[in-house]
Amino acid sequence: MHKIKAARDLIEEIQDFIEEPQRRDTVALHLQVFICLHFLGHGGYQITVGQELNLAVSQHVVSRILKNICNILTIHLLPRHVRFPTTDEHVRRVKDRFTENFNFPNVIGVIDGTHVAIVTPTIDDPNYPAVAYLNRKGYYSINVQATFDADMILLNVNARYPCATHDSAIWEVSTNNRHLRRRYLEGQRNTWLLGDSGYPLQPWLMTPITDAAPNSPEAHYTKCHVRARNVGERGNGMWKEKFRCLKKDRVLHYKHAAAGRIIYSCAVLHNICRFYNVPDPEDSSDEDDENDNNDDERNAGDVNISEEGRLVRRRLVEILWNRADNRIG
Repeated sequence: MHKIKAARDLIEEIQDFIEEPQRRDTVALHLQVFICLHFLGHGGYQITVGQELNLAVSQHVVSRILKNICNILTIHLLPRHVRFPTTDEHVRRVKDRFTENFNFPNVIGVIDGTHVAIVTPTIDDPNYPAVAYLNRKGYYSINVQATFDADMILLNVNARYPCATHDSAIWEVSTNNRHLRRRYLEGQRNTWLLGDSGYPLQPWLMTPITDAAPNSPEAHYTKCHVRARNVGERGNGMWKEKFRCLKKDRVLHYKHAAAGRIIYSCAVLHNICRFYNVPDPEDSSDEDDENDNNDDERNAGDVNISEEGRLVRRRLVEILWNRADNRIG
């Protein structure tokens, strides 16, 4: 029932943006959406989609359908369904859920990178040559930066960079980094994302303390941090399990731009599934999606920002440690 309601409402949303004139080989919209969902959910090759669904549609028609529907999902539905918290109400709601679920205060999301496999790039881009897409595990991929809330709803997705671009470099030029920096400089404090040690420590981005002594306040903070941040790893796993075209054994046979639209489309659909409580698939993944981040803490670049980040984290260490003491007492 949840799936039917979600699919019906999705078709109604897409209907508003269909501009393609009627052709002799035009497929009904509900079948177009069905074809797109089947491909995104299973991955593989366009040529087999018609056979798998017992529909008399050619590979050429499937290709056109995927392009049109994914364009609509990316251009029109992505801003509706994947939204970073910028309003006071949205920020409060996300913070409350992290506090309820993980007892970690003032968190507005967890940020994590994940690799999505693509075919070997055939044309060298002057900015991103083919080698920039070859990751350390030996396959070509896009480094997708995803931000999740406490309920594994996507708040932001960035699929613009090849795997050679480090997570910290993607974050540095992101609109969310600029937004949180601006809020911080305007005096709106006590709001942060959680990221692993590959990200720079900033007053609005808390990272773990990798050299914390056992049983220390710093170790307790890091344990709490890892527990809350794990929602990002689980979210990426769930997202890929639901839309198996994102898994490395399926490999997107598209250039970067088209692959990016597929990734953004899956992000929209993931959030729609979460909204309608569509049951999650069983996690049958054996995919090791460990990113290339190491345990060395990244420098924020700005010395003052780095120092302020350490001060904020130190206060947070004390808050979490005092809470632990109070529970024990």
